[in-house]
Amino acid sequence: MNLAQVAYAAYENRDKIKRFLKWLAILVLSGAFILYLIFATIIAVLQGNGKVADSSINPNLAQFVEFQSFSYRTIYGETWYDFKHPYFFPTLGALTQGVILDSSAKVGRLHIAWDIADHQPRQTEVRAFADGVVEAVNNNMLIKTTRRWKFCDDNDYGICWYAVKETTDVQYACGYEVIIAHTDSLKSQYCHLASEPPLKVGQKVDAGQIIGIQGSTGWATGKHLHFALWRDNQPIDPSYAFLQTSLSDWEDK
Repeated sequence: MNLAQVAYAAYENRDKIKRFLKWLAILVLSGAFILYLIFATIIAVLQGNGKVADSSINPNLAQFVEFQSFSYRTIYGETWYDFKHPYFFPTLGALTQGVILDSSAKVGRLHIAWDIADHQPRQTEVRAFADGVVEAVNNNMLIKTTRRWKFCDDNDYGICWYAVKETTDVQYACGYEVIIAHTDSLKSQYCHLASEPPLKVGQKVDAGQIIGIQGSTGWATGKHLHFALWRDNQPIDPSYAFLQTSLSDWEDK
């Protein structure tokens, strides 16, 4: 069969060829889409590949910042532990201060937590790190007192108290605070919440559940969350849980 005969046969069967090419394209695209879904699912469940960021398309933090497990040790310990349970990044914002074990901390000699500040003019949700039980809900309020505080270099906490004549309510330390006990002896702490959390001691909470709003109660110069992890009364660097984050600004502008 010469070239002319091939061309004529193709012309005569052009409708069949079009249908064949259409179904072939559908099969190829469908296969590529299925492979993409499989690949994306595998990537999504791997620890450390999530991106901690805000999104105008999907503002629900719990839907896109979930992790599965991490290994850690306390700041002053040598034993390594594993936390093999789903957990979440607790809020949105910029990491303004991390774990600091010397006098370079902004307040005090040490800073054994992450400070996360959302600079956007909105109510920024704070979410439970993992499943657990509420161990403490503190309002840290001095009722009708003349005590005041200011930043200073005269004591280990970087805070000095003084008295004034006017009586008023003063919040100190962590301000409105929640402490949650998780499995494997892990605890998480959330400070400077905007108002007293709607939680009770002994109440069960789910990973990613909203437990409060970022605020500036307590020793705080602005809206942020002081987030800490503990085991057996020893602090843990949150970097173990969130290896892909750093002390850089990843909030939305």
